[in-house]
Amino acid sequence: MNWLARMMYGRYGTDQLGFFTLLLMLILNMVFAFTRWDALYILSFALAILSIFRIFSKNVSKRYEENQKFLQMTAPVRSFFSAKTAGLLDLRTHRHFRCPQCKQKIRVPRGKGNIQITCPKCRHEFVKKS
Repeated sequence: MNWLARMMYGRYGTDQLGFFTLLLMLILNMVFAFTRWDALYILSFALAILSIFRIFSKNVSKRYEENQKFLQMTAPVRSFFSAKTAGLLDLRTHRHFRCPQCKQKIRVPRGKGNIQITCPKCRHEFVKKS
């Protein structure tokens, strides 16, 4: 295993863009297995070559810039899904409500019965069962 560490010294390695290209390559290969459309196979092969090139590249600054551009382009999608998963993670302990007046999301602890909720944004008060 020491030979691998020596070989990868000074190389860029994996990042989010590399992981995305490998995942896309696997998806294209699965679709190709059902459709037998040659263009998908060629595209997945090109993605594999690109991913391997990026992993073994010694031009770290260029690969870093490419990854930063990818992260900027995918930021809205990633933030949408991270917000959804964050809400799902605490479903056992908290309830999520929206203020009827300003539509602000409000998180309150579960199991407290009927509670009066005050919106932190507009100070509107409403009663809900937690």
